[in-house]
Amino acid sequence: MPVNYQQIRSAIRAAGQQMPQYALKMKERRKEVMRLFGEYAHQTAILGERAERALELNGDLRLAIPGIQSLNTHIPEDTTRPVPVLWAADGSQIIPDGHLALQFGVINVGLIRLAAGETPLQSIESQLLFADDLYDEQGRRLGEESIALRRDSKERTALLQATSAENSPALTLTDGPLELFRDLRTSSEYQQELQNYLSILSQMSERRLLTAGYVDKPRSDLVVRLLEVLITPEQDISKNQRPLAGIGDAEIFATLLQPGERSASFGLQSPSTRLFQGDLALHFFYLNVGRANNAQIARVEIPAWVAKTETAINTVQHALLAQCRQMGSKAYPYILHRAHETAMVSFDERNQLLNLLQIEMLNQGQPPGETSNKQQAKNLPGKTRFGQ
Repeated sequence: MPVNYQQIRSAIRAAGQQMPQYALKMKERRKEVMRLFGEYAHQTAILGERAERALELNGDLRLAIPGIQSLNTHIPEDTTRPVPVLWAADGSQIIPDGHLALQFGVINVGLIRLAAGETPLQSIESQLLFADDLYDEQGRRLGEESIALRRDSKERTALLQATSAENSPALTLTDGPLELFRDLRTSSEYQQELQNYLSILSQMSERRLLTAGYVDKPRSDLVVRLLEVLITPEQDISKNQRPLAGIGDAEIFATLLQPGERSASFGLQSPSTRLFQGDLALHFFYLNVGRANNAQIARVEIPAWVAKTETAINTVQHALLAQCRQMGSKAYPYILHRAHETAMVSFDERNQLLNLLQIEMLNQGQPPGETSNKQQAKNLPGKTRFGQ
């Protein structure tokens, strides 16, 4: 049956009727955020003390930690910085599907190298998950989060290995945050992958290899959360009260940063970052990759060994802007786009892999498995609806 448009239209109408009041509430909150931002822009010591006290009351807070630069710092692009050799990795995966004839998964990682005056290099690393590989140490079948966690780890491992023979200064990029954040934080697998990830970052730090995570269209409110603790009574901080909820950092920096400018560098505090200490501590800045009258704000995460050197941050800023310009008005680092295209696995490829596995099973005298009745019904000709 089709969508129940009568119910949907009623819900849309009700949502629309609520929007004027909601928009007014957001306008007032936005006004308060900008007031606090302006009032405390140069009072980073006070903000740091408030943040420290708030974290004592609620260790689960996720917020920005101010550095020595004012909140309203805006730094133009240093076009004199040389662009280093660029490496990027992106991954995709096939999640095991219980309705297919055989259970299997795939982790695919695409690698790209770009250097001035040289032919771009690309490669693909593919791992098949089959039989025992589909289960964790507790015998539980791997789900989407587990496979995504392994994919994240393989992206960083691939970058470390690929750059081992690099003689020129290099910058490694990944799509998304450097923070390894998954819902499996209490699992032994997460802890193992986290330790492996920290080891990779440590080796990058020893080699002083620049690295960054690029977050497109960020929804984070890390700086807003920092400002929020100023007006939140201490007894409410532990209750996760959010008087400024709904306002993101991008709204602040879209009004502050001109095209090509970056913000001050902030420390990143969250339950997931406690093990990132010393040179591995995570920092971030906001970057306007857009054009005049069309701000496009990205969040760039960097480790401390990059953040503590101004020339290193300037190099990252310049390299990212140069990459974004190659994509035109829809600014996004070209090298990350290429890595994504390289890694992407299509449904047709999944079906081809399934066929190859079934053929191999037959060659080994093993049953090729059967598709579930539910899936067979979905595969009937004439099925055209979404989500079938």
